Amino acid sequence: NSFTDILRAILLSLEVLIEDPELQINGFILIIDWSNFSFKQASKLTPSILKLAIEGLQDSFPARFGGVHFVNQPWYIHALYTLIKPFLKDKTRKRIFLHGNNLNSLHQLIHPEFLPSEFGGTLPPYDMGTWARTLLGPDYSDENDYTHTSYNAMHVKHTSSNLERECSPKPMKR
Repeated sequence: NSFTDILRAILLSLEVLIEDPELQINGFILIIDWSNFSFKQASKLTPSILKLAIEGLQDSFPARFGGVHFVNQPWYIHALYTLIKPFLKDKTRKRIFLHGNNLNSLHQLIHPEFLPSEFGGTLPPYDMGTWARTLLGPDYSDENDYTHTSYNAMHVKHTSSNLERECSPKPMKR
């Protein structure tokens, strides 16, 4: 799967989340784990895809982002961020944090009691299957493995005729 598929999955998730009045008021904190994002995948991030991501999350999406935390990002993600940083609004730049493998810096901003165990927190491990069932409801199939270690994305196809979304789970390739 491509970065575009990942971005679509993030946007679909955010669309579901903004229906919650409490989150509309308080906003979101995103933690993006780049552990399994390969150099091959990163090499396909064209300027137009990066522009789409910036515009989609910074300028177009009606949500309050309290912070976006990158963890386990390899050097090439840091390099890409350095390239796009000048195009981010100051308010957005101040809310993006690159932690790498340093969970202590993450814990200084988000208390471990609010984090899953894979980020050094006290909560149970993140289960992608639970979230997939929330998003897909009866269309979710337990045949697919959606654990936090498989790093799957929901493939979202937009149909222009009736704005319906057809979602089908597709495992991400490494």
